[in-house]
This record gives sequence, structure tokens and C-alpha cells, in this order.
Amino acid sequence: MLTNPLKSRLSALAVLAIGLALLSPSCATAQGAPTAAFTDSAAAGLSGTRRVAISSVVVSFQASVAGERLAGSGMFADKSSARAVLALPDMDPALQARIADEAYQQLKAQLTAAGYEVVPEAEVKASAVFGEMIKLAGLPNYTRFGNSLGDATLVSPAGLTPYLPYGLEGGLFEQPKSYIGWVSGMGGKSITPGGPSTTTIAGIWKLPGLEVKLAKALNADVVKAFYVVNIGEAFADRKRALGARIVTTGEGSASAQLSLVPDQTRIAFRTPGGNPKWQKVAFTKPAPAKDGDVVVRLVTPMVSDGEFFSVTGTSRLGGIFAPGADFQFNFTASLTDAEGYGAAVDGMIASATASMVGLVRP
Repeated sequence: MLTNPLKSRLSALAVLAIGLALLSPSCATAQGAPTAAFTDSAAAGLSGTRRVAISSVVVSFQASVAGERLAGSGMFADKSSARAVLALPDMDPALQARIADEAYQQLKAQLTAAGYEVVPEAEVKASAVFGEMIKLAGLPNYTRFGNSLGDATLVSPAGLTPYLPYGLEGGLFEQPKSYIGWVSGMGGKSITPGGPSTTTIAGIWKLPGLEVKLAKALNADVVKAFYVVNIGEAFADRKRALGARIVTTGEGSASAQLSLVPDQTRIAFRTPGGNPKWQKVAFTKPAPAKDGDVVVRLVTPMVSDGEFFSVTGTSRLGGIFAPGADFQFNFTASLTDAEGYGAAVDGMIASATASMVGLVRP
């Protein structure tokens, strides 16, 4: 507990790993079966070729999330602020690679089972247009960047180069926040050499047109899959007690909880006759990304019931020598069951993919 005049206490909940998860690919979750929906589109918008060319599979592993309580307004409002951050800064790249590879295989299998002909990867990569796309927007694998939730690692299967959508099609989610230093404060740049920035993702406006061009060249709908794997939630609050003197206290807590993030977990189809410019996505409020002519997304969270993490926490006061919130709480998660975690993520991605592909079956 921190001392007067500003006090802070660490919630007991914060140092507990509370896990909820899906262990089988049966689609059963704590909230029920995963639900998918179209994002401002319909299956009728597909080209009808029944050929698909997979150009991108990205698994975004969330490395930090935060809860904030900002200073209030008004003469008698509590002017203090509090922030709690839950971070999982270290994950085995080999585990992330295996998960991304499995997601790719699941996508191909589900599309094939739905009656699509999947263009061989070698044919996609041999296209000069695909080369233009990667030159314009391609990123190193295992790129450390961020999104509106916090820091994240972008991982693709070994055969594909990761890339993000054009910023205007990604919406507010693609505007990165950073709580563990993976994104610079100036220009929002990734710390990974060759990684993206807020400027570069806003400047790849040619990407949608190139995807349409690739679809025409291959006589196939270009398919991209994006999965966001979350680590849990963090919560922060502050209170003021009036007495002989005013005492302000801050509280922070976190729960580590494996899940797939809805709305941003999606499969996008860019068609040969699609919009060569870009799709419209609201920037004034959070909205699902729409980086294709037809997009299907997960609309309910998939939450696991497995216990895969341990969590430790610290707290400190902000001020002149510790910039940031007045009350700062930092929780660090670590994997205690990597094998179980990997199996759970595999099952959730498989279930989400089946639910989304199910909407575009003939």
C-alpha cells in the first residue's frame, strides 16, 4: 500500500490468473457457439468463380491491454487518473509460428470443404502483382506493433509474408496504443526493423487496387484471414475520501483470460470485379474492419476455460519523476501451460474459421 496523501492498493484479483477457454474445436464457449456475420456485405457479392487465392493469414498475439480511469472534470471532481496494464511480453516464437501454420491449414481445409478450389500457394506467390503487394505493404514476420487494445505481435505462417490492411479499411483498431514500448510515441512506429507505422499503413492506399488486380490475374477471389488472440483484461479506478484532509486512493486489477477478439477476427474476400479503391470504415467510433468486398467476422467473443497463465503485479505513484497516470499498476503474465494454450488457440481458430466460412458456402 502506498502512503498518504495519495494511496494506492493492489487488488488481490490482479495477482491471480483467471482463465476461461475453449479446449475443443466443437464451437462451445463460455458464451455459447461462436457467431459470425457479414460486415456490410453479403455472399452474393462473391465472384462466383469458386476459386480462392489466399494472400495473407495473420495471427495477432496481443501482448498488452490496459484499463484506464482518466481525470474527471468540474470543480469538485476527482482530478487523479489511474491506469492498469496487463502484459504478456514474452512468448515462444516457435509456438506462435506453429499456431499461425495451423491457422493457415485450417483455413485451406475449411474453404476446400465448403466447395472452393484453393489456388496453390506457389502460384499466388509467383504472380508479379503479389510481388507488388508485398513490396508495398509486406512486413517482417514476428513484427512487434500495436492496435487500439495495446501492443501486439503479428505472426504469419512460414509461406506467407504478413501485411496489414490499408489504414482507412482497418478503422480505429489499426491506430496503435503501446503500454510496453513496442510502438514509438512519435509517428506510431513499430520497434521491429522494417515494421509498420501509423503513417505507412495510412499510405498504402494502392493495396486494395492491387488485391483486385491479383484477383483478376488469378481468376479467383483473394482471401485474407486475421485472428486476434487476446490475453485478458485490466481495470483501474480511483476514489476520494473527504475528512480532515482529502485522501485519494487508486485501485488496479487484471484477469488473464485467453480469447479471440470479435469484430477484428475476420476473413476478407477481394473479388475480381471489386472496388479497386477502398472500403469505407468509420473513424469516429470503433467499427469492424472491412478490407474486402465481402467480409465475414466473428461477432461474439470466444473465451477459453483453461488455466494457462500466472500473473504478478506491482504498483507505483506517478508524478514529476514517474510520468503517466497518478496511480500505475503493472501486471505481467507468463505462460504456465504452453501446450494447453496452443491447443486451445488452435481449437478456437478452427471453430471461428468454420463459423465464418459457413456463411459463404454455396
